[in-house]
Amino acid sequence: MSYTWNGTTYTSSGAYTYSTMNAAGCDSVATLNLVIKQPSTSTTSVSSCVSYTWNGTTYTSSGSYTYSTTNAAGCDSTATLNLVIKQPSTSTTSVSNCVSYTWNGTTYTSSGAYTYSTMNAAGCDSVATLNLTIKQPTTSTTSVSNCVNYIWNGTTYTSSGVYTYSTLNAAGCDSVATLNLVIKQPSTSTTNIANCSSYTWNGTTYTSSGAYTYSTLNAAGCDSVATLNLMIKQPSTSTTNIANCVNYTWSGTNSYEFWSIYLFNNKCCSDVILLLH
Repeated sequence: MSYTWNGTTYTSSGAYTYSTMNAAGCDSVATLNLVIKQPSTSTTSVSSCVSYTWNGTTYTSSGSYTYSTTNAAGCDSTATLNLVIKQPSTSTTSVSNCVSYTWNGTTYTSSGAYTYSTMNAAGCDSVATLNLTIKQPTTSTTSVSNCVNYIWNGTTYTSSGVYTYSTLNAAGCDSVATLNLVIKQPSTSTTNIANCSSYTWNGTTYTSSGAYTYSTLNAAGCDSVATLNLMIKQPSTSTTNIANCVNYTWSGTNSYEFWSIYLFNNKCCSDVILLLH
């Protein structure tokens, strides 16, 4: 940067002379051809991801760093590095979804861990991880035969048919239940009977007129109620005393002794007894 010669400091290159007296007492002129060399400086600004290596040193933090050496002229050289270290980014997202899930333009139908790599705002690597659980919808089918009506999921059905009920399953996905329903009907019947003395119906003997019911199950397995309208008619008897010679013809029959003749009148028995003397 400077050079001092014969008491004078020079900061610029040039040819300089110095006059004095030599030892012989004569003029002495000294000439200085001076070259002043300059030190050098430099500044570099760098942005890098994770780390940066400069002049053999790896830096992982942002900051201003200097490096001193000798330039080509043999003077000091100081280099300054203004360094910004940018960081990559990672993210993790956990998702549960029904059937499928679309993430960053890709549709996934199976559970698993998926990654997506891109650049973040700083221009460094960005790796996103998706922990995905795919849940499934459910279906069920139930076949039922019932008498008169059937209550299913709060609704009463009186007709045969196929019915569906939609809700959410335990996983929070759609659940569709199907009911195949057959509605069977109860049956009734009425029988009118007039009979003498008594009448046996479904294992029970009745001796009085009246309306009687018998409950059982029909072929469909539903209630069957049979009604019997019953009229019990009573038989009648009569006695005739006759005294006659040789014989006696009665109701077309020659009778010589005690006869018991049963006649049917209006489908009931009529006992007529003839006593002969």
